[in-house]
Amino acid sequence: MSAAKRRKKPKIRLDIKKVLVFAALVVSLCAALLCITALFEPLPVQDEAADGAPAAAAVPPVVAGEPVPPASAGTGLPPPPVLPVEPPAQDERPPAAARYDIPAAKNGAALLFVIDDAGQSTERLERYTALPFPLSVAVLPKLPHSAECAAIVRGAGKEVLLHQPMQAVNAAINPGPGAITPDMSPEAICALVWENIAELGGVAGLNNHEGSLISEDELRIGAVLDAARKSGVYFLDSRTTAKTQAPAAAAARGMTIFERDVFLDNDVDRDGMLEQLYRALAIANKKGTVIIIGHVDKSADILPGLLADIYPQLCQAGYRFLTPSMLLER
Repeated sequence: MSAAKRRKKPKIRLDIKKVLVFAALVVSLCAALLCITALFEPLPVQDEAADGAPAAAAVPPVVAGEPVPPASAGTGLPPPPVLPVEPPAQDERPPAAARYDIPAAKNGAALLFVIDDAGQSTERLERYTALPFPLSVAVLPKLPHSAECAAIVRGAGKEVLLHQPMQAVNAAINPGPGAITPDMSPEAICALVWENIAELGGVAGLNNHEGSLISEDELRIGAVLDAARKSGVYFLDSRTTAKTQAPAAAAARGMTIFERDVFLDNDVDRDGMLEQLYRALAIANKKGTVIIIGHVDKSADILPGLLADIYPQLCQAGYRFLTPSMLLER
């Protein structure tokens, strides 16, 4: 076949303008698809920074009145917002410290607290020994916790007394173990008092538990005073009867004894105890001292709290806190 007879292939010619228009259309469609995809795709949650360090924690709001934590160095985060706090309702606010109607101390007024009837419970006793001022605790003998209670009182730096049981005028009242009875001789009374003192490991003094019948008997209360003097301890008359012969027996022996002025908790009621305490302050301001007797188990749920609460204001008013031993030393 000759070259002349060969048929030549047609040349394809591209229209540049059409190609450019087509390419632009494709690019536009791709861009549109990318925008639509970005709009509907959820944003990823970043738990950690790109370098593997923990991501910065969200800054919590700060409540007004609370310290503001320092911002992390170099974060550039704005300070956390401060949220206002509504004041608590009136019944939710902590009560203010009670204010008492305490007169200023006069004549060097000193308060001597004696807490009777220890020996039954160590837990209740420790509510009194924890009080921040000098006081005396009278411990009953021959009870399950008598010696232990005496040791607790001494360990707390307080003063221990023997709370010597004695028979009351009312024979139906049982004064408890280790008691002095009207059929006992003076010698037997002395021996019993010494035995009870030894059980407690030594005491600073002793006072009577019940004992109106013995107190009204000068011979027998005199024997108690003899036992106290020979033991080198003081005697405190609890004055459970107005007919007590302890002052007469002491005068006959040339002894100095102490006498109770106020029973603080005859009524187991806070207002009643506070009234008796005000009465005690008046006595202290008149004569310089007052001896106030309370009871461990009888008022443990009220009296220690009352004394702890009122103590700072008594100090501010100028009252002193002593024990009978402190008075003897002076």
